[in-house]
Amino acid sequence: MDPAVRRRIHPTGRRSTLVTRKIAVIATAVAVVACAAWVFVGRSGPSAPAAGRSQPDIARLSAALPFYALLHAPSERQWRIAEAERRLAITCMAAHGFRYTPAAVPRPSAATADHPLPFGLESLTADTAAPAPAASERQESKAFLAALYGPADRRISAKGKSIKVSWPAEGCQAEAEKRLLGSERPRWLQVRIELGEGEQQARENLDKDPSFRTANARWARCALAAGVESDDPVHLLNSLPRDTDFATSPVAKADVRCKSDTGYLRTAYTRLAVVQQAWIDAHPAVLTSWRSLMQRQDGLARGVLG
Repeated sequence: MDPAVRRRIHPTGRRSTLVTRKIAVIATAVAVVACAAWVFVGRSGPSAPAAGRSQPDIARLSAALPFYALLHAPSERQWRIAEAERRLAITCMAAHGFRYTPAAVPRPSAATADHPLPFGLESLTADTAAPAPAASERQESKAFLAALYGPADRRISAKGKSIKVSWPAEGCQAEAEKRLLGSERPRWLQVRIELGEGEQQARENLDKDPSFRTANARWARCALAAGVESDDPVHLLNSLPRDTDFATSPVAKADVRCKSDTGYLRTAYTRLAVVQQAWIDAHPAVLTSWRSLMQRQDGLARGVLG
């Protein structure tokens, strides 16, 4: 199976490979790598319709998920924060005598809009997006890395229910974040962990939802009629060999066709939105903190960008 697609699937099957970018579009590169090992899986490309069976409302339903707006949706605000941190880090490194050239932060557009795939394949087309340019520090000296990330033994950390994440406490990258967050950097990291775990918990809670269980049963009967036996689409996808060509795989074709024929994705996304909102409603302090810290960063980022 194409690993780019497998990374986009939520870890409800027996594999749980996690993406290294989705933790925070607004976070710095080092924070992304440090934190993304646990958060809700996957960054997809724009959701393509199933071959021969257009489902134009699926991307809309995904974008309507409460956690999509919090964790995944590209926005001008996210761009301003990321670009401000980028420029601050470049200026800081120059003051230390280093030329730092991180990849430019892309402006949000229709081309950058995407969504995770918590229910397996939505299309027979694999994600073929080109990888991001490598950061310049990968070829640099120990002194360069020390200036950018600070001493290896100086870190801040935050802990969730299942993971603990650490973050550089010093260095130009940390200074850029401090400019926007001040003493709230540990709290911001904690909020990101709580939201990521909340999104994952909501997906797990969905498996108990009667309407979703009925949708899984309908899909399974359709798949069985096509000669494919599986309890649900995620387990099916995770059972396929890594080199599977979805466009030609009878199993993948049966999966996508049955999703279309049974209205599976429409039901799944609609019920997931309900379950996600229930989690958010039960944790109002997390959402309040997220909004406050985002507003703070955006306000200061506007000042940096002029």
